[in-house]
Amino acid sequence: MGDYVDSYQIGDPSKICKFPIIGIGECDLVVPETVYPPREDTLLLCDAISKLKKRNGKALEIGCGSGAVTMQLASLGWNVICCDVNPYAVSATRGNVDNHGLSSLVDVHESGIGEGMEIPSDVELIVWNIPYLKMERGEEIQEMEAAALYDIGNGGWGAELLRSLEINSEKRQEKLLVLILMRTDPISESDPGVWKDLGWSARSVACERIGNERLEVIGFWKTGQGKKPTILDICDSTMDEAKKLEASGWQRVFSFAQRNGRGRRGSTWQSKKDGLASTWKLDVEIFKTIPPGLLQTSIGSVLSEALEADMKWPNDIICKEKSKIGGVIVESSDSDDIRIGFGANRSRFEEGGISGGGWDETLGEIGAMDVFRILDTEVSSLLEDNGWFELPTIEEFRELSWRGLSRVLSEGGVVEVDGIPFRPVGLSKDGGMEIFGVDGLSQICELDGTNWLL
Repeated sequence: MGDYVDSYQIGDPSKICKFPIIGIGECDLVVPETVYPPREDTLLLCDAISKLKKRNGKALEIGCGSGAVTMQLASLGWNVICCDVNPYAVSATRGNVDNHGLSSLVDVHESGIGEGMEIPSDVELIVWNIPYLKMERGEEIQEMEAAALYDIGNGGWGAELLRSLEINSEKRQEKLLVLILMRTDPISESDPGVWKDLGWSARSVACERIGNERLEVIGFWKTGQGKKPTILDICDSTMDEAKKLEASGWQRVFSFAQRNGRGRRGSTWQSKKDGLASTWKLDVEIFKTIPPGLLQTSIGSVLSEALEADMKWPNDIICKEKSKIGGVIVESSDSDDIRIGFGANRSRFEEGGISGGGWDETLGEIGAMDVFRILDTEVSSLLEDNGWFELPTIEEFRELSWRGLSRVLSEGGVVEVDGIPFRPVGLSKDGGMEIFGVDGLSQICELDGTNWLL
C-alpha cells in the first residue's frame, strides 16, 4: 500500500499522493487506507475555489479527507475550520497541514453534519465535496469509507446541510457562500433544485464530465443576501418604481397590478388581473461587459425555463400553444442604472382582438408572488453581484440565450423578413439573430418587418 508515518496509528498502511496546491506547488499528501484520496473531483473543487474573488475570512470544509482542499483554502489566505467523521482523516489532515507549514491557519475537528458539528456564526464560506454514490442493495463497505463515498436519502447530504443552515438566523446567511461539488448527471440525491426552492440562488463555478458522470461545483447564496424586494399592491409602472430604489445591492420591485405598464419601443403592456409585474435594477457597468440585446435574450431564456415555457426571439415568453405569456424589456434612460422589466399573465385571455396565454398552463395554479420568488432566484443566479464571482462571459450569455431559443427552433421555427423566409442559425455577440436564406447568412436586430412562423 505504501509508506508509514509516525503521526498515524502504528500498523495503518498509508500511501503518498502527489497533489498540486495553488500557492504551494505539488505536495506529497499522506493518505491512510480508509481515507478518500484526492482525485479529479478534488482538483475540480480546488479549481473552483481559486476562481472566487474573495480570498480571506473564515471558511469551513466539511469532509476534509486527506486535507487537500483545506490546504488549498489556507494557501489562498483563508482561516479554515475543517472536520471529518473519520478519525483517520482527521489525523491525515493534521499531519499534511503540519508538513506543509499551514497549521496556524487550520483547525481540525472530528465531527460532521448530524454528528455534533456546529457551524460558527462568523463563517463566510462553506465547502463540501458531497458524497454522491448510491449504495446498492446488498453492497457491503466499511462504515467510515461509506461516509466519504455514499449519499443518503431524503434529499441527500445537501438537504441535510441546508436544513442545518435554515435553522440559523438570516443574519448569518447574508454574506454566506456555500460551495458544493455535486453530481448533476445523473442527478444524485443531493439535488441543487432543493436549494432554489428555499430561496437560495445558485451559480455553476466549474464543471467536468468524468466517464458517464457530470460533476459540477455550484455556489449557493441567499437571494439578495437577505435584502427583501419592494412589494407594491399597485403602481403605474414597476420600471418607473425601480428608478426610486437604492443604487447598491440586489434591488427589485414587484407589484400585484400596474396601471401603465410598457413593452418594447414604448408600447403598452396590458396587465391582467392576478398577473405579474416586476423590475430588477442593475448597475449600468454591466453594459460594459454584456450588450443590451444579449442581456435581454439571456434573461428571456432564464425566465422561460423557470416558467417551464418557451422563448421567441427577442423577448417573448410563450406557452406550448405559442401564445404569449409575457415579455422582457431592458431600459437604461440615464448613466446610473439598468432596469430589466418582466410582465406575465396568469391565465389565458382574449380581449379587443388581443389574446395571450398564462403561466397556469405551464406551472399550474400558483400565485403571482410565488412565481416572482422563483423568477427572482433565477435572475439573481445569473446576474446578482454578491462579491464572490465574476459575471458570466459573453460566450456563456450567448450559449444560455441559444439554449432558450432552441426549444422552439428545434420544432422547425422559421422567421419571415419582409415576406421572405429565413432559417435562424445562431446569435451574434450583441444578441441579434443570425439567419440563413437563399442569399446566404445575414442578421436581424429588430422585429420590424419580421414575422415568426412557429
